[in-house]
Amino acid sequence: MAKILVVDDSAVDRRFVGGLLQRETNYLVEFAEDGADALTKIRQAAPDIIVTDLQMPNRNGLELVSAVRLHHSGIPIILMTGHGSEGLAVEALQRGAAGYVPKPQLGESLLDAVGQALSLAQADSTYERLIACL
Repeated sequence: MAKILVVDDSAVDRRFVGGLLQRETNYLVEFAEDGADALTKIRQAAPDIIVTDLQMPNRNGLELVSAVRLHHSGIPIILMTGHGSEGLAVEALQRGAAGYVPKPQLGESLLDAVGQALSLAQADSTYERLIACL
């Protein structure tokens, strides 16, 4: 069962995203209120994937992506925002985000983005184990 950490300062948005993800029975969803809370939870028990809002107090989504890349490079991160742009999506990907979903498209795109990111992370992990055995 994949553990997903949903990070958003809006309780309504956290529950909405959690509800979308919980449609998939193989996902265990946990929540954090902002980037600082997310880093604490990641240190306690690393999730398989992070879905985070962009605009939050106490570390925004891009800052969270950078921090997670430093210490937990194998955890894919999907960035979501209601105020996005193409330039922001490019910056998120350059910083190491696995994907970017505008909030108005969450219902149509989030499950696919999470599934793809988890599949790629699993393939990377399998490849690294194989190389280590050689």
